Amino acid sequence: FDFTEIDRVQDLGTQKVGIYAGGSATRTEMLSNGLSAAWTAGDELAVWARTSTGSYALSNQVFTTYGIDCQRGFFTSTLPSAMADGTYTYMCCYPVPASVSGTKATFDLPALQDGKVSGGADIMIATPVEHGPLTSIPDPDDHSGMSLRMNRLMHQFRFWLPSEYGTIGEDIEQIVISMPQNIAGTVTADISAPSSATVLSNGTNTITLELAEPIGASADFDNASFACAAVFPYNGTYTSSDYMNLTAYTQKYKATIDPISLSGRTFAA
Repeated sequence: FDFTEIDRVQDLGTQKVGIYAGGSATRTEMLSNGLSAAWTAGDELAVWARTSTGSYALSNQVFTTYGIDCQRGFFTSTLPSAMADGTYTYMCCYPVPASVSGTKATFDLPALQDGKVSGGADIMIATPVEHGPLTSIPDPDDHSGMSLRMNRLMHQFRFWLPSEYGTIGEDIEQIVISMPQNIAGTVTADISAPSSATVLSNGTNTITLELAEPIGASADFDNASFACAAVFPYNGTYTSSDYMNLTAYTQKYKATIDPISLSGRTFAA
């Protein structure tokens, strides 16, 4: 990837700073293999920096991508003033929350997704990190800046089409998923504790995937193309009376898949 040149000249009273987020399992947009993900241009993180006295030097500060490499996304923001010396507890989430109350943030887990879990569907919260003040923009070749490890809060389903079911010769363009419990809606999570329980409200039990990249039939799993959906996790265990229902659409055709038994399954984050 090419990195965009950054103007490092500080405006009077302001300071450009940056962070990076890494880990191949915690980036935002699923690639066509359905297994790995990539940060993408325009991704935004929200960052908090809490002092030892409990006040906030940064609160829901938006950081935007300025560079991407194979392992990390680099994010920058312009602060109204330089951060004071000291140690801060940094907290971070993706996407930028719709609203915040204390350390509780709310997000929209959309019922309409693109099959790549992009656009904020893949909700993540970073493990809090203690670090000094942010003073500069990290150089992509320098690994000494502040880094954050993101933790996924949602579960993901992955779909592919074996060749024996793709005899009509058209790619699947839309998939509708229905579950026994609500799987999309308003998600509330604690930005200071990524392992704490999340809450879903205003929920719906159906998600529609309008595929940004339609999936065609594949002779084998290793070379298949995939569609992915981010769903609110279910931490219980389904019974023999619980089923997932799927409907797939091509340009001309509709296919209703036999209900899929969920008995004994769990779908944790």
